[in-house]
Parts: sequence; C-alpha cells; structure tokens
Amino acid sequence: MKYISILLVLVIFSFSANAQEKPSALRISLITCTPGAELYSVFGHNALRIVDSAAGTDIAYNFGTFNFNDPDFYTKFVRGKLMYYLSQENFNDFLFSYQYFKRGVSEQVLNLSDQEKKAIQQALFENLREENRSYKYDFFYDNCSTRLRDIIFNSKSSQASNPPSFLPEGLTFRDHLHTYLDRAEMNWTKLGIDIILGLEADTKMSISDAMFLPEFLAKGVTATELKSKKLSNDAVVLIPDAQPVPIKSQFWKTPFFVFLVISLFMILPLASKNQLVNKIQGVLTKVVFMSAGLIGLLLVFMWVATDHQSTAKNLNLVWAFPLHLIFVFRFNDLPIWLKAYAKAYVILVVLLLLISIVFPGIITYTLYPLMIAIAYKTWIISK
Repeated sequence: MKYISILLVLVIFSFSANAQEKPSALRISLITCTPGAELYSVFGHNALRIVDSAAGTDIAYNFGTFNFNDPDFYTKFVRGKLMYYLSQENFNDFLFSYQYFKRGVSEQVLNLSDQEKKAIQQALFENLREENRSYKYDFFYDNCSTRLRDIIFNSKSSQASNPPSFLPEGLTFRDHLHTYLDRAEMNWTKLGIDIILGLEADTKMSISDAMFLPEFLAKGVTATELKSKKLSNDAVVLIPDAQPVPIKSQFWKTPFFVFLVISLFMILPLASKNQLVNKIQGVLTKVVFMSAGLIGLLLVFMWVATDHQSTAKNLNLVWAFPLHLIFVFRFNDLPIWLKAYAKAYVILVVLLLLISIVFPGIITYTLYPLMIAIAYKTWIISK
C-alpha cells in the first residue's frame, strides 16, 4: 500500500510538471493588408490572427466590419453614427478575400508570454459579446487599427505603450492621409477630404496617434522592444501585392489646373465688348459663388450636426461661407449690410491666404486660385 501511495504521488507530480512546462498552444499575429484601389480600402487594413493548435482553430479577428444592409446606412455614415463591430472568420476565408482583389497580406507573429496571449484572447472574447462588439467609428481615434493597437500594447507593460519613434517628428494626420492619396493618384478625392476636414486633421501626431493607419501600426509593432526583445518577429509576406500601379494624372486634369483656368476666366477682362463672353463670365461667377455657398452649408452641417470630431473647426468656412448664396440673386442690388459683409469677407480671405502660406497645409494650395478669384469678384460687387 505504501508503494502504491508513492507511485500515485509521483504520477500526480509528473502530470503537474508537464502541465507547467507545456508551452502555450496559442500563436497571435498582427495581419497587415496593403491599400486597395477604392477609397474605402486606400488606407489598408489590420486584423489579429489567433492560431490555437490545441483547439485546431485559425481565426481572424476584424474590427473593421459594418452592416452595409442597414436601411439607414448612408444617413448614419454621413452623420458619424455608423456602428462598426468586431467579427471573426476562418483565416483562410479572410485571406482569400484579399487574394481575390490582389491585395498584399503580411504577418508579424507577436512575441508574447503565455499570460499575455491569454489576456489578448480574453479581450477579444469580451469584445465579441453582443453588448460589447459594436463601437462608434472615428477615423483618427477609434478604428480597426487603433483598437488592435490598444489591445496589443495594453497586454505589455506600460513601457510599451509609447514605442520608439519610427517616423519624422511634426507630422499631422493630414500629412499621413496625403501620403496614401498621392500614392493612389486620387487628386480630386484628396481635395474633397482636405476641404471637409477641420483643424483636428492638422494636429501633430504622437507615436501612438500615428498608428491609426494599418501600415504604421505594423511599423510601431516592429519598432518596439522590451528588455532587448522585439515585440514581433520580422514580417512574413503571405500574399504579395499584385495591384497595378496607379497611372499618374496629367497636369491639365488636376484640380489646381482646372481651378486656375476657371479663376482666370472669372477675373480677366477677356472681351469686355463681347456680350457672349460677358454672359459666360457672369454665369460662371454665379456658379462658383453658389458652389462656395453650398460647400459652406455642408461644412456647417458636418461641424454642428454630426459626431465626426475631424470635421469641426473648419477654416474652409472662411472662403466657402453660406452667405455667398445670397450674392447669386442680388449681384446688382446689394443692401448696405451685404456690402459690409463682402468687404469683411475679402479681408478675412486675404488673411487666411497669408496664414496658410506661413503654416502650409491648413488650406490646400489647390484652392488658392479659386479663393483669390472669389475674393476679387466679391470686392468688385461690393463697391
């Protein structure tokens, strides 16, 4: 009986030791997908991959999912009320969708302790609960990359919350967006985004802020070391990027050239005795003034009637002010108060132009010709 008891103790001890020495069955990776050709995909994408060899599962966790079939989809999207949510799918299915569109996919296996792996897995399980899985998307501060950034870095010590610098200092959110839009040759889209974004886009980013874009989250993870140990292994390309290189836009098709031609036609005395030319100039001026006023109404709406943080405090309202809609109907009969507004408008536009030259980026140079033409015409009709 004594020998049996000793044998049982040894067996139990052996199982306990094996359980403690057995490595974790989890492997967690950051997945980074290259930008696509469409606007919704032009900034790339991130997901987390968890391989559980014990359970035989290989799952991609994706915070960039939304319900396109929502009957109020467009209304919610415009007003900044569209809810995104965490989804999970078989990794091979996830991979196939990017392979189909010829977008590249790379993987960085994270160097985590067993406790950290379990903490990340538990955080994802918690976010998958029905009451937790949805969140209000914010392009700069709460998106598919920032959610993963917080989960990854919060699993480590506080030393890892601010990784070492991996990009030049002083860059803004707008600078980051321009890099991708220029690369994709989306000149008109870039202009529209520059107009609709407010001063928040010109905030200088911290290292953590810079990881709101997928590629820079990958760079932040690569740059981070703790106790001389890298946070991740080197990236492995799972699918090479096979998308065609965007065709460089011809200068005469760029917004700057188009606006320059329109502005010159508006302000130059091309043929003062030619009634047809004068009529065309008059119609063009009204169209430009109406467009400026309508853009102003849109900017006011995006500032005060939506939940988008990035569209508030928009300096483009200085030149695209809604009151310019009145000019379209009162060109030849301006009341005194409207003349006073016109003169104040010209002074403010000139000041804005000077400020934007000193602080490049707050107003895109593409708009300079149009701003000058509108201010000039406004000054003329205010006399």
